[in-house]
Amino acid sequence: MMRLTKSEMEIMTVLWEADHPLSRTEILENSKEKSWKDSSIHILLNSMLEKGAVEVAGFEKMGSHYGRTYAPALSESQYAAQQIKSMSSYKKSQGQAMRCIFSALLDGSNVDDETLRDLEKMLRDRRTKNK
Repeated sequence: MMRLTKSEMEIMTVLWEADHPLSRTEILENSKEKSWKDSSIHILLNSMLEKGAVEVAGFEKMGSHYGRTYAPALSESQYAAQQIKSMSSYKKSQGQAMRCIFSALLDGSNVDDETLRDLEKMLRDRRTKNK
């Protein structure tokens, strides 16, 4: 289970919001609220690589040298689902936790009919699988 620090989460948010892999410089430019030093961002990105949160997407020419570009290894939705599954209350009583989470997600949200049909199909498929 992956646990990210607050700073790592801020980098993930920048990467999720981008429509392409970003270099360290681009991450710094898009992190307007943070004034990380180049060495700090290097340490954070290496930690995130070790945790499997980001991956090296390629290399980009920066002046006279090449630098890595980074992309998220999982989507924001996948990360959120992973965090929910790691909660102790979810592990203790999955059924009750699922009902609460599902209810909270549906309350006050504008879920379209297609999404509701997809959810109903997932539930039907799960019931069939459990028989």
